[in-house]
Amino acid sequence: MKKNILVFILVFMIFVSFGFSKKVAIISEVLKPSTITVDNEQIYIVEKTSIYIYSLKDFKLKKKFGKDGEGPGEFKIFANVFPQKDSLLINSLGKLSYYTKDGILKKELKTKSGFGSLLFYPIKNGFVGRGFTTKDKKYYLTVNLFDSDLNKGKELYRMISPTQQTGKINILSRSLVYQTHSDKIFITGKEGFGLDILDNTGKKLYSIVREDYKKRKFTSEDEKKFRETLKLLYRAQYDRIKSRISFPNYFPEILNFFIADNKIYISTWKWENEKIEFFIYGLKGKLIKHLFIPFVFQNALQPYPAVIKNGKLYQLIENDEEEWELHITDIK
Repeated sequence: MKKNILVFILVFMIFVSFGFSKKVAIISEVLKPSTITVDNEQIYIVEKTSIYIYSLKDFKLKKKFGKDGEGPGEFKIFANVFPQKDSLLINSLGKLSYYTKDGILKKELKTKSGFGSLLFYPIKNGFVGRGFTTKDKKYYLTVNLFDSDLNKGKELYRMISPTQQTGKINILSRSLVYQTHSDKIFITGKEGFGLDILDNTGKKLYSIVREDYKKRKFTSEDEKKFRETLKLLYRAQYDRIKSRISFPNYFPEILNFFIADNKIYISTWKWENEKIEFFIYGLKGKLIKHLFIPFVFQNALQPYPAVIKNGKLYQLIENDEEEWELHITDIK
């Protein structure tokens, strides 16, 4: 009896610590989804420039809209959905579109700063977005403030682009990832395990830092897997650029982060048994929990589309029959 109780406690602790992934639906309408986002009532799945709206209650398709183009209601190259309280903010190349939650176009804004400016997130009196600049014949990625008409303003961060016209192509360089929440800017981009929190003017308020974080070593087996992935993703270019590809000695500390439920979920490049490491913080930077969560990669470089909302991780995973399964992991 005592042994059975001990086994039960151990199993219970595993599920509390790690959560569990549950397949809840087959999403049959999409062939190659790129992103998934969720609000309290709907799921938004993007495939290139098409947007699918599903009910969060029964996972049934409610509406599909969007197509490639530059006209009203069209998106160029890609689409990115950012649900707001009573609208959808949709980024595409050179344009920001406002839609109702039912997928009806309300208005559009076109960037005044060229196609290098994209991925705008709302902040007081304007937006935060990606920029692009050159200096001394080198390319740099930047994060900038933009005004309400998408005119580029103050530069907040910059990093050298991993891809230049000549020289090495640095695979797995540090990421310049940003989001906005409650009129604050959350941004990675500096060396090490660090996330900076800025006010709406770009002034730094505080940072989340783990100076003692031990990075995962990048091995020869990792390089083999990454090169196999690059061959598949860039078939036409791989032979031409393979000698320029450079790999690091260690994986970057941070893979990505999500802001949901007044928490910050920071994921790293450490994983075990299809579970990936997460650090969960409060918005003020207090560590709440460190755990591994079921999280599946589609190849060495790319996780399957995922988002966190209401204490759950939603992920689209392709099965052996090339069907897309919606998995939900409870991480409360």
